Amino acid sequence: MPTPIPPRAAGPSGPGAASRPAAPPFQGSFQQVLLINAGATVCFPSVTALLLQAQVPGDLLLGWWLLHMLSACIVLADWFLRRHRQNEATPRWQMPLELFVAGFAGSVWGLSALVLPMIDADGRMLLMAVIAGVIGASAPALALLPVAGATFIIAIAVPYAVHFLSIGSFIGYGLAGLLVGYVVAMIGANRVVHRILLNNLQLNRENSGLYDRIRNAQNELLDVADSSEAFVFCDADNRIQLWNHRFLALLGLANDDVQHGAPLAPLLGRGGLPADLPDRLADAPVAQSRPVLELPNGHWVRASLRRLPDGDRALILIDITEQQQQNARLEELFHEVSQARDAALRASQAKSSFLAHMSHELRTPLNAIIGFSDIIKRKMFGPDWARYDDYVGDINSSGIHLLGIINDILDLARIEANQILLQEDTVDIGEQAATCIRLAAQQFGRPADSLVATIPDDLPMLHADARLLRQILINLIGNALKFSPADLPVGIGARLDAASNEISVWVSDRGIGVAPQDQARIFDPFEQANAMLSRNYGGVGLGLSLVRAFVTAHQGRIGINSAPGQGTTITITFPAARTIRAG
Repeated sequence: MPTPIPPRAAGPSGPGAASRPAAPPFQGSFQQVLLINAGATVCFPSVTALLLQAQVPGDLLLGWWLLHMLSACIVLADWFLRRHRQNEATPRWQMPLELFVAGFAGSVWGLSALVLPMIDADGRMLLMAVIAGVIGASAPALALLPVAGATFIIAIAVPYAVHFLSIGSFIGYGLAGLLVGYVVAMIGANRVVHRILLNNLQLNRENSGLYDRIRNAQNELLDVADSSEAFVFCDADNRIQLWNHRFLALLGLANDDVQHGAPLAPLLGRGGLPADLPDRLADAPVAQSRPVLELPNGHWVRASLRRLPDGDRALILIDITEQQQQNARLEELFHEVSQARDAALRASQAKSSFLAHMSHELRTPLNAIIGFSDIIKRKMFGPDWARYDDYVGDINSSGIHLLGIINDILDLARIEANQILLQEDTVDIGEQAATCIRLAAQQFGRPADSLVATIPDDLPMLHADARLLRQILINLIGNALKFSPADLPVGIGARLDAASNEISVWVSDRGIGVAPQDQARIFDPFEQANAMLSRNYGGVGLGLSLVRAFVTAHQGRIGINSAPGQGTTITITFPAARTIRAG
C-alpha cells in the first residue's frame, strides 16, 4: 500500500552553511563552568575566612580573601573573552591564558597552607576538608580542559605537600604521600572524564553526520514527488489508489485522513472541493476543463483531470495562490491608478474652472478701480465732489476685495510650500469672534445682530496664532453669510469638552447646504460644491482649503454637518494641549 513519506526535517543549508567557522569543542559548556568556578571562588573562600577569623590574623586572612576575589575577576574576564569569541577558532594565546588562570587560582588556594601552624586541630581539619573538596570538585569540573585542571590541582597540592614534609615526622610523611596519591587519582579522574567527553562528542558528530546523510537521501527521494503538482490517482469508481504529500498539504489534510481504496468524494469535500469534481472535469468542455477554485484555507488551485490507459484517472491540482494574489494586487493598483487619474482630472478641472472665473474675480474690482478713478481724473461730473467721494469709497472697497483675493492666493502658495509659521500666544476666543463678526457684517453689509454668538464667559483661553484664528473665523463666517438668505441669522459658538479638555468652535447657517458627496471635496483648493456657485455667489474656492490648512497647522481637526436646503455647520476642534485653564 503506498503511503506518503514524512516531510523533510529543517536544517542548515545553502552555500554559506559549510563555510562558517566551527566553534571549539565544549565552548559553551566551558563558559558555564567558568561562571560556576567564579561563583565558587567567591563563596567558599568567604565562608572559610569567616570560620577561621578568630584564629588567623586579620591582615593575613583579608589578603588571602582579596586574592581569591582577584582570582574570581580573572575567571570572569576569561569567561567574557570566550563569550565574545564563541564562534571563532581558539587563538594561540587562549591556552596560556587558561593555564595562568588555573595556576593563579590554585596557588591562592595553596597559600592557605601558611595558616596551618596558626590554627587548632578543628581549624586544620576544616581547612584540609575544604582543600580536599576543592581538588575533588575540580577533577570533573575542569575535565573539559584537562591541562588546566591538572595545573589547578598541582598548584593547590604543592604548598600542602611541602608543609607536611616540613613536619619531619612519620605522620607528616604519610600525609604528604596520601596527598600525592589523592592528587594523582584526581588528575587521572580528570583525564578519564575528559576522554569520555571526547568520545561522546565524537559519537554526537558521527550521529549528526549519519542523520544528515539520511536526511539528504530522504530529500532526494521526496524531490521526485514533491517537485510535481499535487495529485491523487483513483480508479474508475473514484477510489483512491495513490497520492502525494502536496495533495494533502494543499487541502489541509493529515496523513491519517486518507487510506488506500477509500472513496475520493468525502476527502475532496473535507478539503473544500466539490465532491464530484472528477466527474465534472470528465464531462466538462475543453474550454472549461481546468477551472480555478478557491479553498477554505485561502489557497487557489487550478484543477485538471488526466485519463490513464488502464482506466484510472489522475486529479491534478496546481497551486496558483501567488498568481491570484498578484492579480488581486494588480487590480488594486489599477484601482489606485484610476483614482489618482480621476483626482488629477478633478484637480485639472478645478484649476481650469478657477482660471475661467478668476479673470472675472480680478477684473471686476480692477475695472471698478480703473473706471471710477478715470471718472475722478477727468472730472466728468464737474466739481461735484460729493459724488466723487462715493466713487472713492467704491475704489477703496474694490481694492480691499482685490487684496483679499491676492492674500488668499499667497496664503495658498505658502501652504503648498509648507511655510506656515505660527505666532502663538494666549488667545481669547470670545474677543476674536466679536472682532470677526464686526468685520464680516461690515464686509457683507449685514447688521451685527444677524450674527448670533453663543460663547461662554468662562471659556478657557487658547494657545494659538491669533491672526490665523481670525482668518479661520472670518472665512467660515463669510461662507455662512454668502450662502445664507439675508433674513436668516448665522450662529457662532464655542464650548469646552470637559472629558477631553478640547475646545470646539463652530459656525452654522441655514443656507443652501452641501450634498454628502461634495462635503470632502469643498475643502480642496479651487473647489466649490458645483460650478454654478462661483457664478452665483462669487469667490475663487480657496476659503475652506485655507481654513483646513490653518486648523491642521494647530494640530486640530475640522468637521462638517450639512444637507442640501438644511444649512451647514462647520466645527473646528483644537487639541487639549492648546487649552489654557485658569489657575
